[in-house]
Amino acid sequence: MKALIISDIHSNIYALEAIRKAEPDCDVIYCAGDLVDYGPFPREVIEWVHKNEVICVRGNHDDIMIDIYRNNDGGHDVEEGQLRWAHRNARLLGEAEISFLESIPDYRIFEMDGCSYTMQHLYDNYLTIDSLPKYDAFWAERNDGTIKAAGERRIIFGHTHRSCIHFLSDTSLWLNPGSVSYRRRDDPSKEAHYFTITDGKIAMKSLVYDRAPLLEAAQKLQLTEDDLKTAYFFFG
Repeated sequence: MKALIISDIHSNIYALEAIRKAEPDCDVIYCAGDLVDYGPFPREVIEWVHKNEVICVRGNHDDIMIDIYRNNDGGHDVEEGQLRWAHRNARLLGEAEISFLESIPDYRIFEMDGCSYTMQHLYDNYLTIDSLPKYDAFWAERNDGTIKAAGERRIIFGHTHRSCIHFLSDTSLWLNPGSVSYRRRDDPSKEAHYFTITDGKIAMKSLVYDRAPLLEAAQKLQLTEDDLKTAYFFFG
């Protein structure tokens, strides 16, 4: 079994397509949330997720998108000069896409290659699980006995955009594949980050891809000055 583990797509279809081309033999794809916002192609990303039967959890930016669409006239109750990424994304989506985001669960539990998994977008804002008692408490809360802890216990998080594997014991770890779309400002890499898990073995990977179409599309969105600067940082 080979699984592709991605997170924090942020409306970046070009990174997704590049990763899929690099990993054509994946049997299953898991995404730890944030499909949309902070990128120019939300509809295309959701279509890609459908096409590739990606198993997702919902992220905080997915919730932001739902809120803007449902409670702010689909992003149309903001003056043109005040449009942020989220408003532009909301205007590009329709009822079908928003309903799909609403249908995504907050967390999932599953088994793969003798390991037990919990996947959730974030633990507690930008905090991490830094002790085994915290890990055990989180695991017990999410796993109600439906899945027995056979082999390793593994928790998949997203949100921080920082690729890492953190062991709390020999058989208890949490991992974050990083973002396929963009880094934090203290990380100069602009590659797409992701993991593969092949027969239980985790591989941390990154990929150079063409960001030029993303910057070109962002420039056409007439974003606020701050968001346009962010687009240059991400995709320039």
